This record gives sequence, C-alpha cells and structure tokens, in this order.
Amino acid sequence: MGKVEFNFYNNLQLNGRAANKIPKVVASSSEFHVLLEAKIINKVHSGRGYYYEVSKQDKFDAFYNKKYPRDNIEVMTEVDNQLKYRDTKATGLKKDRVIFIRGTQKITLNDRELDLKHATQDFNIFSAVFQTLKASKICFVENLQPFLEVEKILGDKYTYIHFYGRLPRKEVLLNIECDEYLHFGDYDFLGLNEFLKAKEVFAKCEIYIPDNYDMLYNEFSRKREAKDTIYEKVKNSTISEVVRIREQLNKHNRFLEQQVVISETV
Repeated sequence: MGKVEFNFYNNLQLNGRAANKIPKVVASSSEFHVLLEAKIINKVHSGRGYYYEVSKQDKFDAFYNKKYPRDNIEVMTEVDNQLKYRDTKATGLKKDRVIFIRGTQKITLNDRELDLKHATQDFNIFSAVFQTLKASKICFVENLQPFLEVEKILGDKYTYIHFYGRLPRKEVLLNIECDEYLHFGDYDFLGLNEFLKAKEVFAKCEIYIPDNYDMLYNEFSRKREAKDTIYEKVKNSTISEVVRIREQLNKHNRFLEQQVVISETV
C-alpha cells in the first residue's frame, strides 16, 4: 500500500472528487479500472478537461475501508508514516470530528444532556469531539463566520451546528437525530453538493434560500471559482431549489456567498 495511492484515494474519500491528473501508479492499477467499470468512480467532463468523482459513496467507502483499515492513524513522525503505509501490529490513533454548536435549546450531545443556552450566552460557542447528537431542530451552517452570526436572520428556534472541515460522511451524520434539518451554505456547486449529502440522511432536509435571494444575487454575486466544478449529484438532481441555483450558476458563472445573506439582511 503506497503513500501516493493512499493520498489519491484519501482525497476522494474526503472531498468526493479528484483532479484529472492522477498518479500513474493509480491509473495503471487494476482496482482503479474496476472502480471505473463499476461506476463507483465516474469520469466527469468539465469544459475542456475532466475530473474523477465518487458516484456510489457506500461502495467506495467499503472499498476504502478494506484497502486502508488503518486510515485513522495520524502521520506525525517517520515511525507513524511507516505504520500508516505498511502492514503492522501497531494500534492507530482515532481521528475524531470536532463539532461546534450554538443555540438556546436543551440537547443531548454524546449521550449527555446539555443546556446549550448557558454555554452560548457565556462563551458564544460550544465545541466537542462528536459522537452523537439529539436535537429538535438543527441548522447546519457551512462556514464559520456565518455560523457565529446566523441567529440574526434565523432566530433562536434552531440548534446551529458547524463541523471543522466539510460536512462529515454519511456514517457520521447517521449519529444525528432531529425532527427538522435546515442546510445553510454558499450558493455554489459545493454548497449544493453538501446539501444533497445531508438529504441522503435527513429526508426532510431543506436548503435555506432567503425571500430576497434574487435581489441579493443580482447585486452581490461574484465570479465562481474555477475549482467549483459541478458534482454529479448536483448535475442529476431534480430538487427544485437545486435546479434553480444550478441553472443560475451555469448561465451566469456567478454565485452568492452565505455571508452576504447575513450582512445584507440584518
């Protein structure tokens, strides 16, 4: 198991996609061709180029976990590096996801009841290594600064959460229990893909689109970043809100940041 291969598949596991320039050792491997033929990974054309994207997350997870059963080992020293890439009896360190939480409700976090109101009033934010979460109404906020201000436009009816890094994988999200789930992110392809990722777990998941969205878009949208290419899930989605934003992105090549929604609405 080589470091180059690990970096490639680990990037796919974390980000769901990889650039068209893949390592030769990966491109020439039989397992990579099997993944392509089984459509677990798709080659997606974008403009004059292309990229690779995970299309069957559950099957890719099964492949990844089998190939790298110790992917939870941190690479901190040369010894750790050897542990990560070679068969060994050493025990790895668990890589945990950190969750940030704000709100005024009582919730159950990691099987312990928590009065979030006091934590938010005293410190403005509460964080923990995530295991489980139970709350009535949850709003996931994609970016940190909007997360710290979101109640200015959505009030205090939600428990607001933000994960360090991107939204976790499906098996992590399954440890969240709630009656309502609202997704609030940037209005670009990545934000739409994150919403659809949550939608796979929370059937009633909705994406937040303000009433004055069109006005904000016309006045404050900015050029879409080149790396924000369309995801297969976003491309094939028939959800009306996704279709609306997707067509706008394709037509104008501009997107609206969630920070603008807060700063121009308050």
